[in-house]
Amino acid sequence: MNGRFSFIRIVGSLIIALMTAALPASARAALRSSDVVVSATPDSLLAGERLHYVIAVRHDGRRAISVGALETGQGSSFELAGSKSTTKKLPDGTSEFRMDAELAVFGSGRQQLPGFTVTAQEGGGKGQEKLEVKPPSSVFVMGMTDSTMTEMRPVVPPVKAPFPSWIVVPTITLLLLLFIAGYAVRRLYIALRTHLDDPVRNARNKLRSIRRQLSKGMQPAEGYEALSNILREFLQNRYGFGAMEMVTQEIAKELAARRINIREALLQLLVRADLVKFADSRPNIEECRRSLRVAEVLVGSAGEAEAVDDTADSSVMEE
Repeated sequence: MNGRFSFIRIVGSLIIALMTAALPASARAALRSSDVVVSATPDSLLAGERLHYVIAVRHDGRRAISVGALETGQGSSFELAGSKSTTKKLPDGTSEFRMDAELAVFGSGRQQLPGFTVTAQEGGGKGQEKLEVKPPSSVFVMGMTDSTMTEMRPVVPPVKAPFPSWIVVPTITLLLLLFIAGYAVRRLYIALRTHLDDPVRNARNKLRSIRRQLSKGMQPAEGYEALSNILREFLQNRYGFGAMEMVTQEIAKELAARRINIREALLQLLVRADLVKFADSRPNIEECRRSLRVAEVLVGSAGEAEAVDDTADSSVMEE
């Protein structure tokens, strides 16, 4: 019994569907003005601005909907700038066609929205239905100029902005301060570099360090070898010749050529160090300490003598 009832229900549904498909276009739902919704934003704008014009058409979904014959262009206050059309299915089973148009608005005063034609096209090109729509809504267009203006005013040349003279003094002051700060930093850097790289200071510090090491157990022979290396390094850094690679006789020639006032005392210390190193001389610790003190005094006096010479040279040049 249930199987027979199901068969009858299926056959009935097929018959109803075939009858619906066979209905003529006039028997289907016709387009109505109430199915068309029109909106426009903003409701007031300046002449030349853009108006967002929306046309929405609800239909049964069995026909293709289009909107055309939009009253824009010559003889109208509206000019079509662009449009986009979409169709979507609504939850109640119907469909909605939507056209979003951008219209440029001209003229002035209240302007009625442009009319258009909605076309419903049957499938396969069997027939179509058209509906002309004249929206009752309007927008207010404001003019770009005052309505009381009756003649063109002469063009006023653009006014150049005055130069901000108040900025000159702060700018010059800032540049001067930056220059002074840079000069001071450079002088400080040079002074610090000169102080750290001073051959006299470095040599005297190393000589004092050797004397302290003698008190801690360094052998006098090692002390003399260190003394020889310190003096050679001092001469090389101070006077600019390769004393580290020279023998004592070559150093003596260089010192004589340069007329260094402490050369005799320095050579005596270097010869004494050579005797300890090469002739197996056996100095005691006190003799080594005395040689280190003499070397420290000689190195210091060399720096003072050169400072005096530089001052004298400057005085001669000024005279």
